[in-house]
Amino acid sequence: MILRHRLRNAFHPSPGAQGRGNGPTARASDIILVMMAGLLVIAAIFKILQG
Repeated sequence: MILRHRLRNAFHPSPGAQGRGNGPTARASDIILVMMAGLLVIAAIFKILQG
């Protein structure tokens, strides 16, 4: 749900969202989200491998 909301905002930005370096901050938050998802996947695989 949150990811869908973020993707919709990224593809259809509001008219006032273009100012003051909004792009880099959005990209940084996307990178953090991807890293957190990757950590969750790695933790799940580790638990499965450990039994």
